[in-house]
Amino acid sequence: MASQLIRDWVGINTFATATQTKLLELLGKLKQEDVSTLTILVMGKGGVGKSSTVNSIIGERAVTVSPFQSEGPRPVMVSRSRAGFTLNIIDTPGLIEGGYVNDQALEIIKRFLLNKTIDILLYVDRLDAYRVDNLDKQIVKAITDSFGKGIWNRALVVLTHAQLSPPDGLPYEDFYSKRSEALLKVVRLGAGLKKHDKQVCFSLIS
Repeated sequence: MASQLIRDWVGINTFATATQTKLLELLGKLKQEDVSTLTILVMGKGGVGKSSTVNSIIGERAVTVSPFQSEGPRPVMVSRSRAGFTLNIIDTPGLIEGGYVNDQALEIIKRFLLNKTIDILLYVDRLDAYRVDNLDKQIVKAITDSFGKGIWNRALVVLTHAQLSPPDGLPYEDFYSKRSEALLKVVRLGAGLKKHDKQVCFSLIS
């Protein structure tokens, strides 16, 4: 009965034809493996583009994005269905409050996720943030402490604001590489990952 309330994933029609074809191929493969649901958890600091990332994946304005409002205090799950396959994406509050990790936000997220299986973690940050610091490491550690080190085995780091022009005439690829390396180091340190652990992947969103 609940599945009838899930809206059709019409936003997929706004994607480029090649993207639509790849997505439908992927959905077909998952269905062949008896996988009919995929749940994605989106986490990160406030103002890095988590809600915009959710909207980009869905292909429509599914959650509100406003630079003039504080983020919603609670997670929001957006579900869409296509050809018998259900995509769930969970948008979450920012994990920083007053320069510290917001433990209350983490607890709210944990309660929201009870009885839910997370297939993919999207850890969102900005490509145009030119440095990483101890706070970044603390965020990763807090996520690890809350959800276990295994969450990073199915993580993808998403870098938003990818349309930037790198400073000092640095080639774009070099800047992206350096930023990715710095973030990867923070993730590995904060999560306590070893060299032989699964590599965390990166993706860019403008």
